[in-house]
Amino acid sequence: MKKFAELLVVFFAVTGMLHSQSGELNVIKESGNGIYFMYYDSSNSKSTVVEFDEFLALIEAPVKDQGGNARELKDHEHGGEKILRSLAAYFNNKPLKYFLYSHWHPHSVSTVNPFLRSGVKIVSTQKNYDVIKKFIDTVSIISHLDNFIFVTDSLLISDSKNSITAHRFTKQDFPNVPTDDYLFFYMPKQNVLHCACMYNKWEGEPVDGKEMLTGREEDLHRFLMTRGISPDYLIRLSKEKKEPNDMQPMHGLHDVIHNGIKGSDIMKNFMETDQKYLDEEQDKMLQDIIKKNIPSSIVNSTVYSLLRKKELQKALSFARLQTLLNPADPNSWDTFGEVYYFLGETQLAEYYEKQSKLIDPEYTNGGMEVWKKDLEDHQKIWKEFSN
Repeated sequence: MKKFAELLVVFFAVTGMLHSQSGELNVIKESGNGIYFMYYDSSNSKSTVVEFDEFLALIEAPVKDQGGNARELKDHEHGGEKILRSLAAYFNNKPLKYFLYSHWHPHSVSTVNPFLRSGVKIVSTQKNYDVIKKFIDTVSIISHLDNFIFVTDSLLISDSKNSITAHRFTKQDFPNVPTDDYLFFYMPKQNVLHCACMYNKWEGEPVDGKEMLTGREEDLHRFLMTRGISPDYLIRLSKEKKEPNDMQPMHGLHDVIHNGIKGSDIMKNFMETDQKYLDEEQDKMLQDIIKKNIPSSIVNSTVYSLLRKKELQKALSFARLQTLLNPADPNSWDTFGEVYYFLGETQLAEYYEKQSKLIDPEYTNGGMEVWKKDLEDHQKIWKEFSN
């Protein structure tokens, strides 16, 4: 009996230790041909790991699942250290030599310092580095400046087993890019392109009976045509809910390019709508938007495109439509308030700012201070247009 009790103690001690150790590691799954995916408890995004003969390359470190709305950038070092432990355990201590990331948003890069301390080369762009260096400690920057590799056009990492080509492109050439510039990563052996959040598929219901073609999809397709790349699969940041290999087949992008409905075309039709019709047939316009299932985000984009063109009265009409479509969204009221601010109606603008705060007290993406800067920026644009 005593011996049995001792065995139980040992058993529970060992299983407890194993459970603790497994909780300290991220899940890694093999995709094939030297490509693996790493998953996080703290994020819905994933990393891609590429195995070479003597080293590893890690694409993205999304410890935190935040996009461009992230306001307080910080290095989640515990997450970076967990990445290194997970790679060491899974790949039997094969060293991580390169960390590559597409853009500065946290769902792409949430940690850097642990990689620098481990001697890892960081593949980035100068513009994205200028943002992330704000959360890299000064000692690490000074001590490891040589560890940063900046891509200006393309960069090849290759050996006899695998290869990655990093391709840089800019918002100036591809206007739907979420940051000033961006990196795609092509793996020719597998004929796979890592395109992160640039493959932004429409997840909603069909619009006017068709799948919505997003601006990012248009830019992604144009990039592939420009560079002469024809991959079989596309890797996104998010975990794929419907694809067993956690990659998107290329035919999905082809289908929406050739058969989808463009948000830009809907916006163009909106912007060409006669002001008299908007004033007199607001209910009919609203019903048409609802019946065709046109998302309020397109109405919102129309508002800001009209502001850019200084068509303020028409912008106000669409801001009103957006608020009627989605009154529970603080952004609707914020947009309405911003247009009134542009029109000089500060009392009404302030009222709608308060309305957005009533819906969401933590809403910080708008308000008077933001509108003031936006107006200053637009006044510069209007001046350029008038010259």
